[in-house]
This record gives sequence, structure tokens and C-alpha cells, in this order.
Amino acid sequence: MSSQLDKIFYPKSVAVVGASSKPSTLSWELVNNMLKYGYTGKIFPVNPKADAVHSIKSYPSLMAIKDDIDLAIIMLPRDMVLQAIDDCHKKKITSVVVITAGFKEVGNEGAELEKLLVEKIKKYKIRLVGPNCMGIINTNQNIKMNAAFVLGTPIHGGIGFVSQSGALGAAVLKTVEQNDIGLAQFISIGNKADISGNVVLEYWKDNPDIKVITVYLESFGQPKKFMEITREITKTKPVIVIKSARTAAGMKAASSHTGALAGADTVVDAFLEQGGVIRVNTVDEMFDLAKAFDRSMLPKGNRLGILTNAGGPAILAVDEAEKSGLLIPEISEETKNKLREIAPKEASFNNPVDILPSADAKVYGMATSMMLEDKNIDSLMVILGPPLMYDTAEIACSICRAAKNADKNVTLVLMSQDDIIPKLRKMEAEHPPIFRFPESAARAIGEMWSYKQWQAVPTGKIKHFDVNKAKVRKILNCYKNKGEIYLPFNAVCEVLKSYELPIIDSGFAKYDVNCSVEVAKVLGYPLVLKAVGKDLIHKTEIGGVVIDIHNDEELVRSETRIIDNMAKKGIDKNKLEGFLLQPYVRGGIETIMGVFKDPKAGHLVMFGLGGVYVEVFKDVKFKLTPISDIEAKSLVRSVQSYKLFKGVRGNPPIDFEYVEENLMRLSQLVEDFPEIEEIDFNPFVFSHDREKCKILDARIKVNL
Repeated sequence: MSSQLDKIFYPKSVAVVGASSKPSTLSWELVNNMLKYGYTGKIFPVNPKADAVHSIKSYPSLMAIKDDIDLAIIMLPRDMVLQAIDDCHKKKITSVVVITAGFKEVGNEGAELEKLLVEKIKKYKIRLVGPNCMGIINTNQNIKMNAAFVLGTPIHGGIGFVSQSGALGAAVLKTVEQNDIGLAQFISIGNKADISGNVVLEYWKDNPDIKVITVYLESFGQPKKFMEITREITKTKPVIVIKSARTAAGMKAASSHTGALAGADTVVDAFLEQGGVIRVNTVDEMFDLAKAFDRSMLPKGNRLGILTNAGGPAILAVDEAEKSGLLIPEISEETKNKLREIAPKEASFNNPVDILPSADAKVYGMATSMMLEDKNIDSLMVILGPPLMYDTAEIACSICRAAKNADKNVTLVLMSQDDIIPKLRKMEAEHPPIFRFPESAARAIGEMWSYKQWQAVPTGKIKHFDVNKAKVRKILNCYKNKGEIYLPFNAVCEVLKSYELPIIDSGFAKYDVNCSVEVAKVLGYPLVLKAVGKDLIHKTEIGGVVIDIHNDEELVRSETRIIDNMAKKGIDKNKLEGFLLQPYVRGGIETIMGVFKDPKAGHLVMFGLGGVYVEVFKDVKFKLTPISDIEAKSLVRSVQSYKLFKGVRGNPPIDFEYVEENLMRLSQLVEDFPEIEEIDFNPFVFSHDREKCKILDARIKVNL
């Protein structure tokens, strides 16, 4: 596979099948771009009606070309594409890009044609990009291939960009020069009939030309695979993703709390976070980060120094830096004294250092060097507001030269000076990342610091507990061929006990007062009484729960109250199958723990603040299973309620190790039994005393 992808990204010869001799057509533009950009290999236009394309000899067919061809780019009408694939096979071409549109993106007829296309390439062992894509770019100086059909001159850099959207890719390529974005490689994957984003990521993982990977995707074909790939990649190079359709509907309707909270975007956030991926909201944000990673080293710490010639932008930088997890430390007295020797006495020598609008190129360059030598800072942001009397490009060059050999993270903010960037690039090809505004620079440095911390996080271990798997299999076999159902509570209890998940002791009483009293004698007061019925899902909402019952008389009244509450809600009494009695647990903190099965991503385990308001506060987080010990620890600490769990107002912290153990046991349960669709433990009460940690209510939904 690697050699075939090499021929896609590093071809020594390219045949453009369907190359047109008519200016302004897509295929004419693609060949034009290859020539203008200086492609170092051979170009073979294929057009039976033209003698030449762009003054290059044209060939009537692929078979008429005597040379070997590494890559074929097909730009024919849709109905001619399958024949072109046959011709590629005859010519022994195993790497193909299909630019042509009109396949599954246009409806059933196109989808059928794409199905035939996939069958052919699999039969011929051809790797295919597309269809419905806009091409490939590689700025490597030994290749210099711009095989895309849009305007724009890619700047060489270390950014790999994979886009599912051709239109977005076109927009990016038109602005790279203006925004100083250095691309290494670009690929538009279109319909992903063969080569997907996952395939490209794996190829780029060890590619030395790629320093940072950027991705725009509208859908994930294999989310779990994506997470596994990125978790490995991000330990050595950053991955930045825009995933569109944040508010997309279409998630399977779920009756459990866990299912209701597992929205489409929540699932995406979970596996991106587990993969160490940086998720952004806009294209500007993505490339602000990408160029920072590309043109500057990772910060060694979170201490930021700011050098400026204007106070206002520096204040904005400080505010954003603090939001981004950065510190603004005091610089050393030694550095301050050095700065006093070169700057006006009116300057501010505290961090941020303001050397005033009168600072020229020499002062800016010296001040940059001095601050980079300060041991109190890990990163330096240099802000240059438009000077009135000096040449901006000259000052910017002086800053770049001072920063060139520094072993610290450096960013340059050129405010309202977009016209300076092309000049600076010509004068100083090697320069720090350039931003228009200080807030963007501060956010980028903050993300780089967060990424640095992610790299230091150990992988963790998947623990396997000694459980009674055979007993759970026997229980589930009792409900075989029942389809999608909730297990009865007694079965739920047996499943949980088999995995040593601490479900509270319970007793079931049929709709009979005497029966409830007999169960109460066994459990002892105080008790909790709950309505039971396969259609009675959220019991609290229908008034189906009464707590802190102290005697038989209160128990009888409580049963009557629940029946009355159901009647007020318009619920048929016949839906009540009986009552569940449990010991009343005082103290502790109510959490929620659960599992939801996403159709594509698989099982996700959830943890957060539980109780009756769980869907109001929504203080929960998800992770794909199986989860490691490190991921269990991270999951518990990622919710806002973590401060509450640590103990407040003299209360001791909950037993965190036990919380993490139960998360891993739950993860193991659904990995062992993939037919489980949803699990809810709400509330799951945790305290400092492990013996008092109990699951007070549990539901398990299976599809058998």
C-alpha cells in the first residue's frame, strides 16, 4: 500500500486522462497548475482529439504512451470513468485519482456506478483517490506537484491538509499565500470510495515532510479506527480537525439518561479527545494553530513573555493567555536592566514589556534577544503595531533574525499589516508564525502547551478483572431473539453482581401490600419504594419513588401515593408490575455512570454528576471503550463536579480509585458483551467509604 500511496504523492510521471486543450476548463487548469508550479516529473496528457495540451504532446490513449506511468488523474465524463479504470489496469497503473463528479453524492444512480467503480479497483488492486475530488498537491522541492484545478500558489511548509470538501480545499488554497500557511501536502478525498482520511493519516504518520496534520471531515467512516490511529500519531506530531455538522440530527432515539446525553457531537468530542486530537471550529483557527506548530517549537512550559510597542494589544494578549492556561511571569531584574539600556525611560519593563512606538528595527531586535535569554519565560510573543516613522518589514526582519536560533517558542503579531507578510517571506524565508491579532497568537501558544502536556501522558493499561462471564452469558441467552429489550431488574442485578459492580440489595414485591411488608422485614427500615414496570422508565418524573420510609404504615401509604401520582400523570395502573424496595442510603454524592452504543463508534462509557437533574446540568463526559486506567482517571477528573468529588465544607473526598475501578469493570462488561446497547447507573452513590458506595438504580438495554 505504501508504494502505491508514494506514487500518488510522489509520482515521477503523471497521465492526465481527459486533459483538455480548451483554456479555462478544469482539466486545462490542472495541467496549467502543474506546469506553473514546476512539476519535476513527466506529464502525459491523454486526449484523442488534440495533438497537444499546453504545448505538450497529447496521446490518444493510455496504451499509446510508451513510458511507465506512476499516477493517472482521470477527468473524463462520468460514464467513461469505468473504461478508463480498465485502461489503467492494462497499462499497469495502480494509483489513480478520479476528479470526476456525479457518483454517490448525486443519488442512487451515481451510487450504483460508484459501487461498480469500487468493485473494479479491488479486482485490479488499484488504490483510488475520489471520485468527486479536486486533486493532490506536494510542495516537496524534488516533486513540486500542484495537481489540483483551483487558483492559488501553495507555499512550501510542513502542514498536511486532508479535506473531504473540495470547495473548502479550494478556499484554503486561494488564501495560503496571504496567510503565510506552509503546505507540505494536500489531498482532497471526495467520496472516499477507497482512500479515506484514516488511510492518509496512517501514511503521514511517519512521513518526514509532514510536521502537523490538519483534517476537514464531514463524516467518519470508522471513528474507533480514527481514534486508534490518532492516539499513536499525536505522540509525535499534532493532528488538528474541523468536524462539521456539530448539530446533526440522526442519533438513535434513546430512553436512558446515558443515551439521551450521548448526542452526535458528544460522541465526536469523545473519540477526538481520546486520540489527542485538537478540535477547532473554523478554518482560520485551524491554520492559525497549524502554522504555529509548523514554524515554532513546542513551549517547554506555560510562562509567556510579551514584547510590544503598544499597550492595548498587550492587554488583549494577557487576557487571552490566562484563558488559555498560560502564565505571565515577572522577567528577571537582569533582563530589565538590559532593556533599560536600549529603550526609552518611559517604556514599561514589566511583563508585558512595552518599548513604545518609537522602537526601531535595532531596538526591537535587541529587545527580542534579551527576552529570549530570560530564564523566567518559556515562550515569547512579539507584537508589532504599525510604526509611523519606520519600515515595518525591516523591523519584522530584525525580530526574525533575533529569534532564528532561539530554543524557545516564538510568535510574531503583525497588526493590520497583511501587505508586509509577502515582503517578509522574501526577505526572511525562515520566520516565526505570523498572526494578525494577539488573541490568536495566545490561543495558539496555549494549545501548543496543552499538546505538549498530552505527549507526556502515559498510554495506560487495560485492566482485566476476574469476573463470572459465563453467568452473564447464561442470563442473556434467556432473552435470545427478543430483539431490543430492557432486562428485568432481577436479571440486571445478577449481571452486575457477576462483574462485582455494587448494586444495592433489593427486594421485589408484587402489587400487594402484604408482599411489600414481608420484603421490608427482610431488608429492614428505612427503605426506598420504587414503581416497577417495563414502560416506567424515569420513575421520579411520574412520582414513582418514595424515600426514607420508616415503618409498615408509611410503606402502605407510600404505595397508595405512587398509584395516585401515576393516575394524575394519566398512566394506566396496569403498567405497574409491582414495587422495588431498597435500603435507604444516606450521604455520599450521587453520580451517573453508563454506557451508550453508537452505531459507528461502538460503546462509550459515561461518567458525571448524577441524580434527578442529570439532563439539566449535563455535567458528564464520555470515552470509547475499552478504557485504560489512565483514561478512567482522566474521565473522572474531566467533569466540572470534580471539585465537589474532592470534598467541600469539611466533607472527605470520594474513593476515586473505586470510581475508576467501576468504570473499568463497566468497560469490560460491554467489551465482553457487545449486544448490550445501553446501561444506566443513576444514581451511583460514592463516598469515602467503599462499603457505602452503591448503585441505587440500574437499567440494561440489550439487542438479542
